[in-house]
Amino acid sequence: MLILDFDGVIADAFTECALVTWYADHEPAAVAAKPLTELAQAMPRQFLDRFRIVRNYARLLDDFMVARDPDAAYITTVAGYEKLSSRQNPKKLTSLVKGATAVRAALRDQQRDEWLAMHTLYPGIAGLLQRHRGRGTSIVTAKDEASVWDILTHHRLESTVVQVIGECSDKRAAVLELAATDGLRPQAVTFIDDHITNALAVRDTGATSLWAWWGYHTADHIERAIQRRQRRVYLPELATFAG
Repeated sequence: MLILDFDGVIADAFTECALVTWYADHEPAAVAAKPLTELAQAMPRQFLDRFRIVRNYARLLDDFMVARDPDAAYITTVAGYEKLSSRQNPKKLTSLVKGATAVRAALRDQQRDEWLAMHTLYPGIAGLLQRHRGRGTSIVTAKDEASVWDILTHHRLESTVVQVIGECSDKRAAVLELAATDGLRPQAVTFIDDHITNALAVRDTGATSLWAWWGYHTADHIERAIQRRQRRVYLPELATFAG
């Protein structure tokens, strides 16, 4: 069984993720009424610089919201990121995440082609999914399920995946559940994720867990991976990767 993360492993959607974060406190219908190119160009450069930093630390849509804080520009370590994240107002954070999800849905529905074009596949990913067609490949991701299926369909890959578990905050539990549902032990699973926390958590189940080197990570993450002897996987390997 092959289980993959989505953003940062299958597809890159940096600008789309930044966009829904920036417009999370706007009226979704009003946002979607403007061309995506105009919306993207209107995002302040300072915010995009902060988002580029935060994206390397983030696992969930909630985490993206740290980029809205001007102090995110000074994050240099995991500890610094976590300190800034912990000071977010829970009520406001819930509202922002709900708003970002609504903005994403509105853009997906009202500017479908343009929104889909913001999600580019990493080299070798389409071939990997096609080779594993019919072998129980699943996606476990923080992104919502509807968006993932739409993007897969856009790239004609929807038939290569049997299940998508979206808006997932506990990938370890999701992997165990998927394996158990198919009557498999975790050792029968190969899992790929670009966030070291997810890779290590799933590795502890006994699954073969691979850290996607082409995704988003930081110097702290590299050091942690070295200390824990976490196995990496590189894009060129995907051309012959058997899982």
